[in-house]
Amino acid sequence: MGGHHGGGLGAVEAVAAGDSPVHSLDPRVKIVGLIGLVLVAVTLPPGAWAAFGALAAILVGMAAASRLRPLFVLGRMTIEVPFLLAAAVLPFTAEDGLVLEASVALKVSISVLAMVILSSTTPFPSLLQGFEMLKAPRLILTIVAFMWRYLHVLAGEVSRMQTARAARGYSAGWLWQAASTGTLIATLFLRSLERGERVHLAMRSRLYDGSMPRTATGPFETRTADVLFLTSLAVLLVLVVVVLA
Repeated sequence: MGGHHGGGLGAVEAVAAGDSPVHSLDPRVKIVGLIGLVLVAVTLPPGAWAAFGALAAILVGMAAASRLRPLFVLGRMTIEVPFLLAAAVLPFTAEDGLVLEASVALKVSISVLAMVILSSTTPFPSLLQGFEMLKAPRLILTIVAFMWRYLHVLAGEVSRMQTARAARGYSAGWLWQAASTGTLIATLFLRSLERGERVHLAMRSRLYDGSMPRTATGPFETRTADVLFLTSLAVLLVLVVVVLA
């Protein structure tokens, strides 16, 4: 894919709006299929190496079909690092700890990779609408929608504050200068509270009733490609469970 695949929410949105066979699939099909794959992964017994390898191969194939750059995928998968560090204590606390640690690490990696592919091939409004059409709780979807929207706002606020700090000659090269980071965080927290109050009042004045307006991303249509994708993935998952697990 073209375009910038670096870090940041804008880069994630740009990648999700790309053009590939996986991008063009019905979001509902991707949600059901990839969450099903995650459920299979987390229920595999420890030491089911062939099954773990097969699931990883399926996801790598999907990432390749999505034309996602390896460095972009690996960058987004760094979210799993705390979980992998937590699993590192298992050899010291459980019998067959090494097998258990490796199995947990593979389950986490497979699950994170599946969610990275889902979120990197589906624009966020389409993803939310897909979950809504699959009858996910509306309250949770509303909270997630607000969270995603204001992550962008906070990221912009942080960028402006860092620019202002740099304009005043700030440099993070010295240990004692790190204390200003605490001030930045406190300022960001106060500005966030103030912005939240203003947004709340604005929404009340517009008679917000607790439900998000429907986006213009749908309606979704289940096509032959969607049926083939979901059927093929279901067959592969059954084979993984029956033959390899």
